[in-house]
This record gives sequence, structure tokens and C-alpha cells, in this order.
Amino acid sequence: KANFRSLASGAVDAFRSQKKIVPGIGHPFHKPIDPRTPRLLQIAKETGFDGPYIKLMLAIAEDAAGKSGKVLPVNATGAIGALCCEMNFDWKICRGLGVMGRAVGLVGHILEESRNPMSEEVWHSVEARATAHMNPDLASE
Repeated sequence: KANFRSLASGAVDAFRSQKKIVPGIGHPFHKPIDPRTPRLLQIAKETGFDGPYIKLMLAIAEDAAGKSGKVLPVNATGAIGALCCEMNFDWKICRGLGVMGRAVGLVGHILEESRNPMSEEVWHSVEARATAHMNPDLASE
């Protein structure tokens, strides 16, 4: 029987020794939890795909968070990777499945932008802030 804590610790230490992030955990916006992950794990459990790879991914997130002192939830990409392993998919297609999920999200953003446009406002705001040092009238603000 696998010792998930030991395996997780070894994996986390290997990434940390190379000063690399541990893939599949953490998210710049979704803290303390990536809201997509619990649903993916719920579906995995309902369908009998909540085995050793899911347990290992959760152990990796816990170990990395403990060692870094940061909030590092399993992100959607990590959950999808673990699920691909649970379903015994060829590793070569797993990244493609993650990309498919992102593509669906982008379609949602396009729809949102078409209904409630904000990109032009963001563009002008960023441009004004990035070039403020070049405008003497704004430099003193």
C-alpha cells in the first residue's frame, strides 16, 4: 500500500530543491480553494475515480503548503491531471484535456465581454498608468 505522505514529501522536496513550483497546486486568484476542484473531486467520487492519484495529489498540496507556509490548494489542472491518471489515460493526451477545459473557460469570457464590455476601459487605464511618467502634468500626482 502506498504511503502518500512519503511520496508527496519526496515529490515536493524534488521541486523545491530545483526552486521550481509544484505543478497542479496553487492559484494566483483562487484562494484558499480553487472552486473548480471540489466539483471535479465530487464527480470523481460519484463515478468511482477517487483512487490513489487523487489521494497523492491532495497529499502533495498539503505537504507543499506546510513546507512553504503558503495557501496552495489543488488547482483544476492538478485535479484534471490526477483524474486522467485515475482513468488510465495515456499521459500524452492529459495536457490536451486541460487545454480543452481552458478553451471552454475562454469561450465563457468572450460571452461575458460581449454582454458587459470592459476591455477598452482596462486598456486605457493600463496605458494611462504605464505612460504617466512621460506626461509632466500627471507626473506630480
